[in-house]
Amino acid sequence: MAADATVFFGLWLQKPLHIAATNPSSARLADAIARCVELERPGRVLELGAGTGSLTRGLVRAGCPTDRILAVEREPPLAAMLRRDLPGMTVIEDDATKISQYLAGRVERLCAVVSSLPIKWFPLLAQRAVVDPCFDLLGPRGRFLQLTNAFSSPLPVDRLGITGSEIGRVWLNLLPAQIWSYSRSRETGQETDPPDRCPGAVRR
Repeated sequence: MAADATVFFGLWLQKPLHIAATNPSSARLADAIARCVELERPGRVLELGAGTGSLTRGLVRAGCPTDRILAVEREPPLAAMLRRDLPGMTVIEDDATKISQYLAGRVERLCAVVSSLPIKWFPLLAQRAVVDPCFDLLGPRGRFLQLTNAFSSPLPVDRLGITGSEIGRVWLNLLPAQIWSYSRSRETGQETDPPDRCPGAVRR
């Protein structure tokens, strides 16, 4: 794992706006966000910006089999780590803004989306390219879960036609992190009203 962190940090130095943090997420944060995923819902779990697989391992510890996870990672060295360390998982080595091209005709339903992308810094059109195809497949009460260090919504909810709230905070991470949950606004025709907090979300 130390070697993985070294590779991750090296990529961050090269591409600080493409890599959301200097180090992989902690196990505490991974377990916190995994508890926010309702695995009893049908469909695949989509992870955007999977990195070295820190959040993926939290999903697995929570009972999600690797063959149920779709992991998107644009950096070839990190995608190679995911394939090596998490056999059975589908790894999409591409930009998350192109996710609609993969999902169309291949995936009928998403259980949840877990994102650690630096999406706050994406242009609006790029943000829309990520979230719209996800919400199309999440169905009623489906959650788009986003990690951030920004202490405010990383997505412009009004401009994207979505609703969102912070549902968890993990102080004991290298950088304190928040978990935001988003759903489509009622005006878009989706009756999505996720609970304000998720079971076991930590605030310490």
